[in-house]
Amino acid sequence: MTATRNPAGWVAVLTGAAGAIGAEIAVALDAAGARLALVDLNREALERVQDRLSRPAQLIVADLTRPEDIGRIRAEVIGHHGACHLLINNAGVVMVEAFERSTPETIETELRVNLLAPALLSREFFPWLCLGFQSGRHTERGQIVNIVSMASIVPIAESAVYTASKFGLRGLMLALHQRFAARGVHVSSILPGAVDTGMLRHEATHGGSALNFLSEPQTARQIAQAVMKTIARPRVERYVPMSDGVSGLLVMLFPGLLSRLTPLMSVLGERGRQRYLRTRGLVAVTPRDTTGPVTRP
Repeated sequence: MTATRNPAGWVAVLTGAAGAIGAEIAVALDAAGARLALVDLNREALERVQDRLSRPAQLIVADLTRPEDIGRIRAEVIGHHGACHLLINNAGVVMVEAFERSTPETIETELRVNLLAPALLSREFFPWLCLGFQSGRHTERGQIVNIVSMASIVPIAESAVYTASKFGLRGLMLALHQRFAARGVHVSSILPGAVDTGMLRHEATHGGSALNFLSEPQTARQIAQAVMKTIARPRVERYVPMSDGVSGLLVMLFPGLLSRLTPLMSVLGERGRQRYLRTRGLVAVTPRDTTGPVTRP
């Protein structure tokens, strides 16, 4: 049996670190003894995450839509730590808008944050991940962990570009898993269903897909736990919850049937949405198919 990997002492780069999922991942990595480089647009929110940690983290304010910021992230991490052993591509954005009313700017933003930034960051840090972490006589190669989405398996009509970005991210990381395996670098993806964050609450109240509510939303801490399990015992993909992953894969065995299944799934999902709104004291404030960008909080 393969030994459990321990990230104590690793340098871990985490994007979207100031949001709900990112903060829980940061806390879990800190507790495991990792040295953190936390990346986000919001400096004040990063500092609030820092307050939850047991040791100082490197805080990097960067815009993942800017290629020059991608290079700066790598330069600052290596300049400060001299290494990178773990890259977690967690940052994400969804535009709650009908595709036909989208703009070139909103389409580009989703693709840049959700797909292009993970690709560029993986490219930037790959040489350092290959060097790995020296533990006694043993060298533990690095790892890339991606927070993807069940939207990378089952398309969401209300979030077409988000779906495209996640399909692309999943495909990219499956390809990199094959390519990097020979160098000992692990590439893993976490595929959550709906996660109870500010982003999901915005979608629930501003016309996001009812398919998000087919099952009970996961908590941010559950996603962080899945990340830690995947670091300890790397696997190509981990579905959270497993039932969503299995059902999604089964549905997509016959993509042509999706349009027939969607009406029933939407009815069931809408019931889940109304239950979600009631239990959290939320009120839908705009009709469906309205526009509004939401970053993963």
